[in-house]
Amino acid sequence: MSTLFTINTCKTFGCRNLGLATSEDYSWPNYRLGYPALHCRACGSYPPLFEAQQFNEWLSAHLSTYACESGHFCPVCYDKDIIRYGYNPQGTQRVQCRTCKKVWTPKQQLPRELISPEWIETVPLIVPFQGGEAEQKLYVLLSFDAIQGNILHLSTNFTQHPVGESLCYLWRGNIEPDLDRRDIVKHVDMREMQFLRRSQFDEIQYGSAVLKRNGKGVILRPVIAAHGHFRVLNILFPDIKTHVVSHECFLRGAVITVWAELFRQRQAELWFVEEDISESDTNTPWYFQGKTHHGWWKSQWSLWVQGKNRKMVCSLTGGDISDAKMLSLTASRHFTHWLYKQTKFIHSAQFSAGRVMQILLSLAHDYNDKL
Repeated sequence: MSTLFTINTCKTFGCRNLGLATSEDYSWPNYRLGYPALHCRACGSYPPLFEAQQFNEWLSAHLSTYACESGHFCPVCYDKDIIRYGYNPQGTQRVQCRTCKKVWTPKQQLPRELISPEWIETVPLIVPFQGGEAEQKLYVLLSFDAIQGNILHLSTNFTQHPVGESLCYLWRGNIEPDLDRRDIVKHVDMREMQFLRRSQFDEIQYGSAVLKRNGKGVILRPVIAAHGHFRVLNILFPDIKTHVVSHECFLRGAVITVWAELFRQRQAELWFVEEDISESDTNTPWYFQGKTHHGWWKSQWSLWVQGKNRKMVCSLTGGDISDAKMLSLTASRHFTHWLYKQTKFIHSAQFSAGRVMQILLSLAHDYNDKL
């Protein structure tokens, strides 16, 4: 199977098996942590096991659908070497893949040339929708060009593709509580404790997400949506060197798996960032305030202060702490501030999950045009 579909693999930075689909160091299933896991004897890690065939089938459909709609890459071989290939009888531009010769008509207008960003910033967003009951929750992932500010990719954990049961989100009625953000250092510490309380590290309980009784589609586990999200970005931008993600452990796992080759060669950096911003317009420099260690792995975080603003930054791949001064979630903050002023978004709880997804994609397109 192509490494494009690798999900059951070691996810430990610095391990010789990082991102490798097979290794003599692997043994599975291992139940030491209470759930089926892959044990990497080289580094001692226990990443959760997924139903690989179910994941592969869904990911193949997901990538093909995105490619058919966007025209960014081939829906068969995922190559980006695409040429214009005449018009269909309705007068719409067709394209052909130079590699496998697949011909298709993108549903969207042919994209402009994609410019690879210097770094990608990714955050989640919880959005209400109308399902089996009112105020159901959709898990949304947004990735930005951290410098230019435009949205590179938006996805949700709603899918119209058939999926195996192991990929479905299972709400157990015990939502993870909101954490006190008045003390950002304490917030980071409590967030790490939340991860440890989960039945497994990627099993987030973010709220009920039940579709209407006869509604088409499925709500995915957020970790599955994250792997699909970053695999699209990897096809579009395979050589990204810097990734900044919100503090969520399975986002780290998805990023480091998808760009594993670069991380193995220590040619890429991955950072967690948490922010407490009360003065968004200030141009005051950030000042380093010290280091703290948090979580089971005693990860090192640096605290930075800018007037009344605070941020915590953690290098997950041995990055230079001096780089942390420049890292932020600014692009996502600007977008969400704009998003909460849009009437369609404000009334999302009145629409189905599929309709909310289309609204978000439309608003993302409008936002990029505005920029």
